[in-house]
This record gives sequence, C-alpha cells and structure tokens, in this order.
Amino acid sequence: MTVFRTLAIASAIAVSSVCSVTSYAAQKLTVAHSTWIGYGALYIAKEKGYFEKAGLDVDLRIVEASSDALAAMLGGRIDVVASTIDNFTLFAGNGADLSLIVATDESSGGDGIVSKKDISSVADLKGHTVAVQMGSVSQFMLSQALDKAGLTVGDVKTIDMKSGDAGAAFVAGRVDAAVSWQPWLSKAAATNFGKILIDTRSMPGLIVDALAARSDFAKEHQSDFKAFVDAYFEGVDFMNKDPDAAKDIIARNLKMTKESVEASLKDVRLFAKRDNTDFFSGSESAGLKLVTEAGKFYNRVGVLRATADPAKVVGIAPDLSK
Repeated sequence: MTVFRTLAIASAIAVSSVCSVTSYAAQKLTVAHSTWIGYGALYIAKEKGYFEKAGLDVDLRIVEASSDALAAMLGGRIDVVASTIDNFTLFAGNGADLSLIVATDESSGGDGIVSKKDISSVADLKGHTVAVQMGSVSQFMLSQALDKAGLTVGDVKTIDMKSGDAGAAFVAGRVDAAVSWQPWLSKAAATNFGKILIDTRSMPGLIVDALAARSDFAKEHQSDFKAFVDAYFEGVDFMNKDPDAAKDIIARNLKMTKESVEASLKDVRLFAKRDNTDFFSGSESAGLKLVTEAGKFYNRVGVLRATADPAKVVGIAPDLSK
C-alpha cells in the first residue's frame, strides 16, 4: 500500500471547515486521490467515457497527502477526496463536515505486521519493539490485531515511524516488528530473519477506501453523485471484462509499470456495485460499524476533539448505492 495513504492529524481542520464555499457547476467534479491501485477504476471510467456519458466533467488529480486534499476540499477548491474510511472518521471527529459517497476497495494483503521469525503469534509481540505510525491507519490495524490477542498497544514497545520507514527499519534489522504495507511486507518476508506475521487477508473490512465530499455539496448535487457512482462502477465492470486493457489504463495514469499494477491488484479487493450496496445497507451496515469502531479507537488514543457521528459520516452513501 502506498506510503502516501498516511493519516494526518491536522490542527487546521477547524479553520478549513469554516472557509467559504465556492460555487460549482453541477456537472464539474474535481477528485483528488493518492497513487493507490484501488482508485484505478476512476481513470477507466474517465477514459472510456462513462463519466462524460453520465453528463459529468470529472477532473482527476493526484494529491499524495490526504491532509492537503481534505483541507482543499473543505475550503471549496476540490469536490471529492479519496482516502480510507477511518481517515475520514478522524477528520470528521476533528470538525470536518463530510459525507461518504462510495466505497471503492479494501486492503486484502496490502497491509500487515511483519516480525522476526521467533515471534509466532500476535500475542507474542508483548514486550517487543514495534515500529508503527501512531494516530494512523497502521496503529488502527495494530490495535485491532492486539485486541483480538488480548493485548493493547501499551503491551508493546512502540516506535513512532511513518509506515514506509517502519518497513525499512524492520528490513534493516532495527526493530522486532513493524506495521507497514507492500512492498515492505514482501521485502520483510524475503529476509533470512523476518516473516509476515499477519496481514489484512485475515482482517477483512478493516481498511476500506472510499470517496467523500463536503456534506452540503454532496446533498446539493446528489443527482450528480448518483450519476458519478453509477459511471464509476461501469469502470469497475470494464476491469472485469477486459483486465488487460484496464491494467494499461491504470499503469499509464498512475505512472506504474503494468507488472506493478498486476502485483498490487493481488493485495486489494475492488468493490463491485453489489459490494458497495451491501457495505452501506441497513441500520447496522458494515460501513456504519467501521466508522463507529474507528471513532472509538481515535477517541481512545486521544487524537479526536469529539467522536464523529457515524450516520453523518456515512451520509448520503446508502442512497447513492441503490
């Protein structure tokens, strides 16, 4: 998983959220995202003309830091941002009024915990040094894994590092374990001392990517977003029908090799339209539960001013998924 999906805890959120809102043409949508394979179908929908057919002019922009993208969205300079749902929950708890639009994918092997070979289980991490980016999706994953093993983050010796740096530190032999993502998981497993202790294949639904917009803008342009979501899933359908052409489009736009696209797709589960509908369906949907759990976690570790209302964060996504 690309390093740029790092979560940021920005004190500027409260300021950004009260910035004036720019007027937008209903058919124009500017979407910011990081270089992550899970957002590849956006480019397919654009290049194949699905957005245009839906009456939309979609401008896709790569903004690697989610904090920058969200600040721009809250200030009215960008319409939509792609990030992880727990990240949106974090920003919402710190004052951002946003609504999810669509769930795009979930990590399925792209994130994990690497450790020395003599650490046989997550429970055995107790007392060991673990490199992890605190207040981030990596700490969120570590906390969930430790909880299932009957431990807390306080039971391990954490070293605060960006997730890519954490993986590099483990490969260099400087820590006992690390929470990171690909390609560092594979690099760790290739050493003579390390292995992948656990990855998101065994933690389905934990790290889910989505698109979100300001709540007021989303409600004002709900019909446009409905058209956007439908066109986006046409792009996903194209990936299934012609994967070779789809990989070419993604590789060219994300500036990746076709081989790296193929390798990355093995570690992610792209949501089809049915998956998105299921994710947001019902009063106890997976989407609501994920926002709730993320809110509790970030509140517990002290990085939220207030716990976000899960229903407000999920917003209009259930209506758009129908």
